[in-house]
Parts: sequence; structure tokens; C-alpha cells
Amino acid sequence: MATPIDSVKASDPWEMALIHRVIRRGFEQARVHVLAPGAESRAAAVAAYVDFQLDGLHAHHSTEDELLWPVLLERAQLSAALIRRMEQQHVAIHDAVDAARSALTAWRTTPTAAGAEPLGAALELVSVRLVEHLGEEERDVVPLIATHVTQAEWDQLGQKAFSKFKPSQRFTAMGELLATARPEEAARMLADLPAPVRGIWWLVGKRRYQRFIRSATG
Repeated sequence: MATPIDSVKASDPWEMALIHRVIRRGFEQARVHVLAPGAESRAAAVAAYVDFQLDGLHAHHSTEDELLWPVLLERAQLSAALIRRMEQQHVAIHDAVDAARSALTAWRTTPTAAGAEPLGAALELVSVRLVEHLGEEERDVVPLIATHVTQAEWDQLGQKAFSKFKPSQRFTAMGELLATARPEEAARMLADLPAPVRGIWWLVGKRRYQRFIRSATG
């Protein structure tokens, strides 16, 4: 049996619940934007918003596939069945994401109200498949992370996931986190950033994020 790095606590993966709320909210909003009256008139902006949500989910899940599941399979061997189930759920969600990308490509090419329906349905399928997965991950996997993954490893996972965003998407990622965070979470998140990054966010990033959201919502 694998031995925990620290039988009490090896890391504090507090960000997981926030990231999951961002994902849930993002896909709900993506569907709302796609199906909103007049969405076809701002199709490029709406499509960029949907792209961001799909890319963000891919960044989060692919990084878990690369850096989290192998570590937990090695160190939390009694929970191997749970980890394998998480991997299988990722595959099912990935298939739904691929279908949503195909629907998005079709709608972006010919943006009509009728054409938005298949895209809305594809986004809803992603949300449905996320429900069980995110809930189970928060309930059963986060305690394993706290016990079996070091803080340095957890921080590396977050940095790796963030690095997968396109440079043009990084202010959006930060904005979505802050828009979803509770006040104490936002304060903690900002406090953890280097001072120059905080400054750039307040001077430039926040306005760019707000402009991006306005362009998608009309």
C-alpha cells in the first residue's frame, strides 16, 4: 500500500472547487449566449466565448491526465478504481467536447438561429457529463490530492494548465476566475500573484476581460 507523503495534509487544493464552479458557469453561459436572440449577429464574439470554455476544460482535464492521475495511481493505490473511473469520465467528456467543437465550427461558418440549436444541445451534453464527474472529483478526489500530492506538485499542475491557454485567452481565464470567486477566494488568488501580474490585471486585463464579455452578450 502506498504511504501518504503526509498523513495529515500534503497540500491545500482549495482552487479545485473554484475552477469547477468556473467550468459549470462557463458552459451554462455559453449555451445562453449561443441561444440568445440575435446571437448570429455577434457570432464571432459568441464563438470566441464558446472556444474559451472548450479550451479551458481541455486545459484542466488534459493536465490532470498528465500530472495528477499517474501520481495518485502510484501513491493512493487503494483508490485505483476511483482514479480509473475519473479517467473514463474524462474520455466521455472529451467525446462530448469534440462534438461541441464540430457543432461550433458549423455554426460559426453559417450562424443562424436554427443552426444554434445543435450547438446548444452539444454544450448541454458537455454540462450533463460534467455533473457527475465534477461532483465526484470534489467529494472523493480532492481529499486524495490533499494527502498524496505535495504543494509544489499541485502548484505545478495549476501552472501547467494555465500555460495551455492561448496568450489572448489568459486575461479571460483570470477574469472568469475572479467573476466566479467568493470575496475571500478572489483575495487569496490575487495575493498569490506576483505584484507585476496584479498590476497588469488592474491596468489592462480587467478592461479587456469586460470588453470580451460584452462582445459575447451584446
